[in-house]
Amino acid sequence: MGDNDTQQGLSTRQRRFVAALLATPSVREAARVAQVGEATAWQYLRLPVVRQEVRRRTEGMITQASAGLLAEMAESRAVLLQVMRNQAVSDAVRVSAASKVLDAGMRLFELVSLSDRVSELERRLGDGS
Repeated sequence: MGDNDTQQGLSTRQRRFVAALLATPSVREAARVAQVGEATAWQYLRLPVVRQEVRRRTEGMITQASAGLLAEMAESRAVLLQVMRNQAVSDAVRVSAASKVLDAGMRLFELVSLSDRVSELERRLGDGS
C-alpha cells in the first residue's frame, strides 16, 4: 500500500499517526512512533478527516471502557452491599459501605435529572418554544 492509498479518506501514514496518537501521551511521541515529522503531525491534526478519525476511534475506546466499568460497578456495588450487611464487621465499616452506596445512588439521580433537564432545553431550543 502506498502513502496515497486511502481507507476512510486517510493515507497510510495518517492512519499510522492516528493509531500512535491514541497510544502515546503527546503529539511529539505519536509523530516519532508513526515515523512522521512533528510538523507533519500537526498538519494532520488540522485536517477534518484526521480529526474525525481520532474522534471516532476515541469514542469507540470510551464506549469499550464504559462497558467494562459498568460491569465492574455492579461488582463493586455487590461488594459494598455484602460489607454493609455483614454483622461481623464493625459498625464504622458498615456505615462507610452504606454511605458509598447512597452517594453513588444520589450521583446517579443527579445525573439522570440533569440529563432530562438538558434534553428538555434542547427540545425547546429545537422547537423554538
